Amino acid sequence: MIPFVLILILLQLPFGPSPEEKPEEPKSPVKGWWEVKYFAVPPTQYSKVEKGIIKAESRGSRSSLFKGVVEKQRDFPILSWRWKVSNVVCSAIETRKDRFDSAARVIVVFGKGRSFKIFGGSEPSGLKIEYIWATHLPKGHVFDHPGEKNCKVFVLESGKGKVGQWVYEERNIHKDFKKAFGIDLVGVFAVGIQTDTNHSNEMVTTYYSEPILKRK
Repeated sequence: MIPFVLILILLQLPFGPSPEEKPEEPKSPVKGWWEVKYFAVPPTQYSKVEKGIIKAESRGSRSSLFKGVVEKQRDFPILSWRWKVSNVVCSAIETRKDRFDSAARVIVVFGKGRSFKIFGGSEPSGLKIEYIWATHLPKGHVFDHPGEKNCKVFVLESGKGKVGQWVYEERNIHKDFKKAFGIDLVGVFAVGIQTDTNHSNEMVTTYYSEPILKRK
């Protein structure tokens, strides 16, 4: 005869295969965007302060937000946005890997990809252009990213002259892609933003309007 206590234990055990648990999607501070964090670096604090406006607060920190581009917009040539910075990163040296901080960046990732969600919390791969608000390099300067292959950096604003002001930017990304890589466009896969001060340990607050792709 089976002891009564053993019967009670058996009744509490699950029978049959356990239901598969769906992996949790990574949480993001801004709905519709995916946050990318970097190893051993505190993340920049992002928040949505009003419709279409994202606030980034960096205090010796770095992280990015990315958003996948829908299929019908991947060949649109014009990217536009507004940004406003509280200050520039005074000790940044944009051409050095260990000093490349920027008050504001808009990142465009080019390539033929699957749904952006498959990347989870990692940065999408592909050819990249970064549009930055620099500290020292002149407006219009284009250079190779000092810490990343297949990435060109375009300086759109520089210095303290427009600090505290909303500045409107509009780029023909088809022309910029041709200038950067010398090949025909392969389509826009994702758009990102990043404010980082992890090298300088300085503080900066930046506001971005969500970048918009359009035909003209």
